[in-house]
Amino acid sequence: MQVSDRLPLSERFELARAVIGIRDLFNPKISGIEVTQGIQYYKASRHLTDPNDRGNDNSVRLVAAKPAWARVYVRSGILGGSYELAGELIIDRNISAIGAIWSNIATLLPQPPGTATAQSNPDYATERSTLSSSLNFIIPSDIMSGKLRIRARIWQQGSVADAIIDTYEIMLDVTLLQTLRLRGIMISYNGQDPTVNPNNPPTINLPAPTLADLQATAAWTLTTNPVQSQGIFSSAGTMQWSTPLTGMATNPGGCSTQWLSLNAAVAQIKANDGNRSDVIYYGLLPAGTPIQNVGGCESSGVSTGPNGRQVTMAHEVGHGAGLAHGPCGTPGDPNYPAYEPYDPANSPTASLGEYGLDINNGTIHPPAEKDYMSYCSPRWISLYHHARLINNAKFDPQYVGPKWRIPEWVDPFLWPWEYIPDPPHWEIGPGDLRMKAQKVISIIGVINEERQIQVQSVMRVMAIPTVGDSTGTELVAQLVGREGKVVASAPVMRLESHGCNCCHDKDPHKTGREPYSFQALVPDLEPGIALRIVQRQEKESDRPIWTRSAPDREPKIVEFNVKVARSFGYASWTAECSTETLEFSLQFSKDEGRSWNSLAVGIRENECKFSLSDLPSGPVIFRLLVHDGFFTSTMDSRSVRLPRRAPTISILHPADGSELISGSPLRLWAAVSSSTGNLIESESCVWIVDGKEAARGPDVWIVAPSRGRHECKLIVEDSNGRSETSVSFSTVSPDVAGSTADTTSKRKPTRRKPRSK
Repeated sequence: MQVSDRLPLSERFELARAVIGIRDLFNPKISGIEVTQGIQYYKASRHLTDPNDRGNDNSVRLVAAKPAWARVYVRSGILGGSYELAGELIIDRNISAIGAIWSNIATLLPQPPGTATAQSNPDYATERSTLSSSLNFIIPSDIMSGKLRIRARIWQQGSVADAIIDTYEIMLDVTLLQTLRLRGIMISYNGQDPTVNPNNPPTINLPAPTLADLQATAAWTLTTNPVQSQGIFSSAGTMQWSTPLTGMATNPGGCSTQWLSLNAAVAQIKANDGNRSDVIYYGLLPAGTPIQNVGGCESSGVSTGPNGRQVTMAHEVGHGAGLAHGPCGTPGDPNYPAYEPYDPANSPTASLGEYGLDINNGTIHPPAEKDYMSYCSPRWISLYHHARLINNAKFDPQYVGPKWRIPEWVDPFLWPWEYIPDPPHWEIGPGDLRMKAQKVISIIGVINEERQIQVQSVMRVMAIPTVGDSTGTELVAQLVGREGKVVASAPVMRLESHGCNCCHDKDPHKTGREPYSFQALVPDLEPGIALRIVQRQEKESDRPIWTRSAPDREPKIVEFNVKVARSFGYASWTAECSTETLEFSLQFSKDEGRSWNSLAVGIRENECKFSLSDLPSGPVIFRLLVHDGFFTSTMDSRSVRLPRRAPTISILHPADGSELISGSPLRLWAAVSSSTGNLIESESCVWIVDGKEAARGPDVWIVAPSRGRHECKLIVEDSNGRSETSVSFSTVSPDVAGSTADTTSKRKPTRRKPRSK
């Protein structure tokens, strides 16, 4: 029997603590693990001076199906020397709904150089901002799900892996799955360009972007936001625009009158698409559209920005998800906290608040950088807005249980409320039918500085009868019945530019006369004899602010035909009406009329040529809608079979023309959308680097090849065809990249591919 066995239990504990304390004087150890997908708390008391700003280690919520970086921090003993340490990361998943039954799913090796130097008391800021100060592991997206146990083990470099010096364990809850569902509105531009010559501007004609462009522009949004690495992308149709977007914002942080008119037109497509609330609508302008002063605009549920402007998209999508501006460079959210010491006391300047990390390349973003919802830079996502996007309804949050499985993929061309689950899981309570499409009269327009109403669109459609994230006005839209009585009414809702509602109340520069776009969704209960907009307290005998009388008869569609060729469709029609002007819209349905999707709006001619590249394949029905400014008449086509279409693919990383470091981990990441709405199998996504197959899957990691120029090709094939796309990139050696390659956000770290089993 050992001497310690004869001691009382309390004295044994004291002896054990003493032994451990003596060992810590000499031996290296693990001081902690940080797991991040963009921003994370770690030893927050070491740098955040306000206790209210701090969080426990790894308490920033992680999301499923998105890669993460695990940084393992090491220390040497106080009296010991400097140690070069290697290690591994063991990942187990709890596979039991009750209790803890763990199954090993991976053992990862650290990224190059594969070691870290243990110091006894490193400077906190230097350690967090220097990637080489920790052992770094990349946890792939297919591992990040469920409840995980992360065990880090270290040993001295040159020793065998069995000579373990220390082990450190943390638990992770990765049961939240969020998805970016982006519905693109593809905008062509045919108009003047005053940015070239204001006195004699040339006319330019720019084609509308495509679904592949929408996917590629979303790369930064997918990187920074707490969503899985694969988004659901679809098109809500096309529209034409001809007015330069070169005006000044009507108030700080707002939009110009041209952007307001554009977003009102985009809202028209949203209404034609069913006014869905399960997607974020984004108007994508062609690159080269004349834009000045205001780079993008969001108006209560519709966002618009240029093709390829990735940060602009993230900013406007943030507004679409309910985020206001960060308070830097523009009035912002009054609830945005000040993160001292990076902000003056109680004076927020949109600082991040914690250290961020770009999972694409290991770039570290210090806490003093600015949130991308502000007008300051450099930009990343902050603690505050990351928290606002967790369990955000726009990202369809779902729980993934103890046994990871891919959730059922949602066909973007089927209205979710018409299918499973029934009733929809996002309904507030039994019998709540607010998500159901109903017959409405959509009235969209702009109110200018003189408070004159300019109605841009009146159409009767099936749509969700609410205008999300908007503000009520003093106006009401009314449908007057045949006996002169109001039979239906709806509030005129202000579509808040940039979604920054606080700015309108607290902006000292606001005069109360700023123009704004609006929408009213009046229940379509009968044809009626007039539509009007009145003051909320106005009597029926008072004069309305705006009125429109019914024409003598509804427009009549004589014929409607649709033909399709290999890559284009042709719709033609003949219509008769008692008014001088008609406007036409097109829709299509792939489920025999249960779900209607927008194809095009604002058509003035009696024909429309449309691309099939963003449409589903298989049998569809087309619908023509004829609007005379009061009535809407419709006619459906016969069933038309659209040709089989190969998947739409976009390489999100590496970027074309980028420079990487040889031997570092290279993320091969793509967005893939099928024409059937089905999920593409991972094995169908084949990456070819320099003519040789490198990996399979939409989001995988390899080791960056030796220095030089390289071609990266993605091939995706399903039952409808095969698609290919490629990018070029170059690699340099770590020595050429410089000794600071892994210490700042301006360089890419040296690291290597993780191995799993």
